[in-house]
Amino acid sequence: MARKKSVDLEKTKQTLLEVGLSLFEQKGFNATGIQEIATLATIPKGSFYNYFSSKEEFGVAVIRYYTDVHIERWTSVLNEATEKEDSYKALSTAFLALTEKYRCSEIKKGCLLGNLAAEISEASEECRMALQQSVGQYKGILAERLLIGQQAGKVRKDLPAQGLADLIWDCWQGSLLRMKIENSVEPVSHNLELLFHHILLPDRSKYCKDSF
Repeated sequence: MARKKSVDLEKTKQTLLEVGLSLFEQKGFNATGIQEIATLATIPKGSFYNYFSSKEEFGVAVIRYYTDVHIERWTSVLNEATEKEDSYKALSTAFLALTEKYRCSEIKKGCLLGNLAAEISEASEECRMALQQSVGQYKGILAERLLIGQQAGKVRKDLPAQGLADLIWDCWQGSLLRMKIENSVEPVSHNLELLFHHILLPDRSKYCKDSF
């Protein structure tokens, strides 16, 4: 019986996270109420506090849940692409795959991490730290791939891989913001083209000069 109860508790907690993630993506953190979360999760409002001590703690849990799910998906796309092409090209392919998902979505919601960063990072230190850690995970993967690209001569070496990872992340988030404003993925596609086909590439003219 104790094991069954534990399984039920975990199942309800999972449901709460899924409901919270959906609501945060649709409405944002501040416009989402605990009563609404509990109702959609089919539990009494008071039972919410059996799982999370506050809405802020719940926000942190949703951020971590979102990050775990999306990093797993993104890593899977990266690994699949790497089987067909080099590590750097696979990075570009993964971003293009994400862009196509946005293109097929009627409502351009953007990235939850970027949305919450603009909404609650100043109001909640716990959420800000969770967002910082999540973004750091993404940028760590980017830096790792870029370093491999630098070692293979596919990526410029005059800037550190971590700095280039920061640039890609900032450009990506800014592009998603424009996507929401313009309701079009064209800003995203345009900036990815600039990044992966121009800005991140080695300066070939320099290498030609050095060869003489």
